[in-house]
Amino acid sequence: MTSLPLDRAVDAVLRIAADFDIQFVSETGKRWLTPFFKSTQLPTSFLDFLHTEDKATVQKAMEGLPESFSCDVRVGAAGSQCWVNFRSHRLSAAGDYVLSIVDISSWKTEASSLRHAADHDELTGLPNRATLKRAVAQCIQNNKSGFTVALLGLDGFKRVNDTFGHHTGDAVLVETTRRLLKVLGPTDMLARLGGDEFVMLFPNKNVLAAKQVLKNVLLAVARPYETAPYNAYLGVSVGLAEYPAHGEDYSVMLKNADTAMYKSKNAGKNRVTVFSASEASLDFSITSAMHKGIQAGEFFLEYQPQFDMGRNLVGAEALMRWTNRKWGPVGPEVFIPIAETAGLMPFLGNWALRSACHQLKLFHTLAPDFVMSVNVSPIQFDSDHFDKQVLDVIEETGIDPCRLVLEITESTLMHSQEKTERALAHLREKGIRFSIDDFGTGFSSLSYLTRLPVSSIKIDKAFVWAIAPEHTEATSDKRLISAMIHLGQSIDLHVVAEGVENETQFEFLKAAGCNLIQGYLLGKPMSAQAIRQQLVRQMSMVA
Repeated sequence: MTSLPLDRAVDAVLRIAADFDIQFVSETGKRWLTPFFKSTQLPTSFLDFLHTEDKATVQKAMEGLPESFSCDVRVGAAGSQCWVNFRSHRLSAAGDYVLSIVDISSWKTEASSLRHAADHDELTGLPNRATLKRAVAQCIQNNKSGFTVALLGLDGFKRVNDTFGHHTGDAVLVETTRRLLKVLGPTDMLARLGGDEFVMLFPNKNVLAAKQVLKNVLLAVARPYETAPYNAYLGVSVGLAEYPAHGEDYSVMLKNADTAMYKSKNAGKNRVTVFSASEASLDFSITSAMHKGIQAGEFFLEYQPQFDMGRNLVGAEALMRWTNRKWGPVGPEVFIPIAETAGLMPFLGNWALRSACHQLKLFHTLAPDFVMSVNVSPIQFDSDHFDKQVLDVIEETGIDPCRLVLEITESTLMHSQEKTERALAHLREKGIRFSIDDFGTGFSSLSYLTRLPVSSIKIDKAFVWAIAPEHTEATSDKRLISAMIHLGQSIDLHVVAEGVENETQFEFLKAAGCNLIQGYLLGKPMSAQAIRQQLVRQMSMVA
């Protein structure tokens, strides 16, 4: 078998002296190398064949005149270069070296593409988790104090993805990437962890500086997404962790940023929360104490009385309370989000519903038309068997279902709409009524008021508190409340106002046509015994 000559098996063969002077270039080598240089005359020194940054590599490889060596370098003049691999062997008699050179540009390009694919997210082109981890490690190695990591979770993305499909969901993620990149500084980094979660790395910013950037992030995401049908609206919940106060390595910082992000989601979404070590520890302490408190019977109900505009007690809202043996009273704004995260809310919610209905049965011995309102957590409502659980409680307690009102939030109505509508319709057929709690604070469409079997809306106390005694004119707050009341009346809904604390508020609501009120003006949250006593007094006055 005839073997190929050496100068046909490789792209070029050279013979160079120990001082890099070129002694010989093969004919194929001349034809292949000449296009990489501006003149037709090839350099006389091998070092002049090389890219400036690669000369030191070859010089170091030849130190001590080794018998053989190999390098990957670039050859050619600026603007016309290629990657080559050369292998050299020393000719012991002459002291020269023979170099066989192979063009590896295509290999380098393919390897570069593979490295890019391994380091970047396929959909958005952003750095991925592995790249982010290296970047954070580099910040730590550079001993940068005050750099921050922000974990972003899109609010409402799952609904868009489930409703319109993954193609639309992907388009939303790409559009989100474009918006987020626009608000970043030149040294900041945006990465995608997966799903709807992104991370921003601020190498030169402390928490305060990062929060200024994140204000623009909230605004950027809040704009309508024309990539989805009906101009979908999303929000973003953000958690911030700072080095080294909130972690001294990548894993701890990301975990703490994740904890802070879920704080943002539980606090109402679409906000920025800075990680707090004391709060994180408190969460674990409270979760443990809640488990023990449930067993010890530390949870109980109070009742916020509700009055008609004639100041008659006609109903109450059941409020969950917890008095811990060690800490004393723990507010629902503290323990309810933790209960939802810890998976305790379905149990506590069902207990509250059962207790309230048993008490309602006793109230009916004094006032048969008395109405009990019970708050329902989104987690409870999302259960596949929620409607059955409610009906089981009604059967167990024997109450008139028409006297039970379940209070749900706007966000609950917007989550898993098909399941929500089925559960509402099934329970409404049995006579149970529904009220929209904190009406006016959500971001959803008002169309659900006519589509779903809702019987009342509750105006959030924040709107009522804005009615100050010194404001006698028709302020924007008053006009807004009037509009809510008129909206409710126009579609046959009762309107309940929360947080009524003074006569000015009461008189305005009465004149505007509000149906029911609750608040400290006529009654603070009280025990079941106190409700019964008030009902007895009211009956005696009528008699």
